[in-house]
Amino acid sequence: MWTKNGTATLPVVLKRIGEVIPGHYVNRRIVVDDHSSDNTRQIARDFGWEVVFNPGKGIGDGANTALNNVESKYFISFEQDLLLAQDWWQRIPRHLANPKTALASGVRLPNQPLVIRNIQKYTLERHKRRGEEADSFYYGKTVDNTIYKTEVIIDLGGFPPLDGSAGVDSLLAQQIRSNEFEWKVDYNVISTHLRKGLRQELSHYYWYGSSSIRLNPLLFKRSITVGSVVASFIFSPFRGLDIAVKTSDPTAIFVYPLIRFAVLKGVFDGMGRV
Repeated sequence: MWTKNGTATLPVVLKRIGEVIPGHYVNRRIVVDDHSSDNTRQIARDFGWEVVFNPGKGIGDGANTALNNVESKYFISFEQDLLLAQDWWQRIPRHLANPKTALASGVRLPNQPLVIRNIQKYTLERHKRRGEEADSFYYGKTVDNTIYKTEVIIDLGGFPPLDGSAGVDSLLAQQIRSNEFEWKVDYNVISTHLRKGLRQELSHYYWYGSSSIRLNPLLFKRSITVGSVVASFIFSPFRGLDIAVKTSDPTAIFVYPLIRFAVLKGVFDGMGRV
């Protein structure tokens, strides 16, 4: 687990991991801390986790620091605000029985607000149906509830050493796919992303938008276009209506356009910083 100022969520997250994953299967519990200024490190130690410092910055560096401490055939990565599904241990590791499956995970949905949970669930279902299409392949693959075959990840050079945190999971998925391995996502195992509300979710979408300037060329071999982002925003009320009908949540009609606007603003601001 990589952490930074996780006091608000860490106790319940670590408690759940201890409940879900039987202790006799665990070799080491390692937290890589990104120089937290709160009580994160003490909380981790109180739950029996070792603490090491991240010599770099962000998820990529933290994950590779953790990987350097792995001594077992398999390892699992978590984020500090991810409440693990109760059935995760029974359902996810078994996917690694397939020789071509290098890692496996479930999906995550936010605990609040409900409209964002419904929108993300709707989006996951759409991408699940589209399967291995290029622009759908990366969606749903996250490194916050994931089990890995250690040898494969080491042979691939570890986690992508990105400057920052956005895109580590997508670039890892690209590495796995290009080396003819599989990242299995079980859409029926749903963990909970502990969130503070709509404002935090919109700021996250803004972050995705601003990060897409550097990530799109790496993932899709093309730059993001203003026209496509603007078009998504213009048509977002129609998509919001479709989501509202299919999820029986009328608030999606105006919340989904807010999401697309946050992404749009992130893209424009990201372009301004290039």
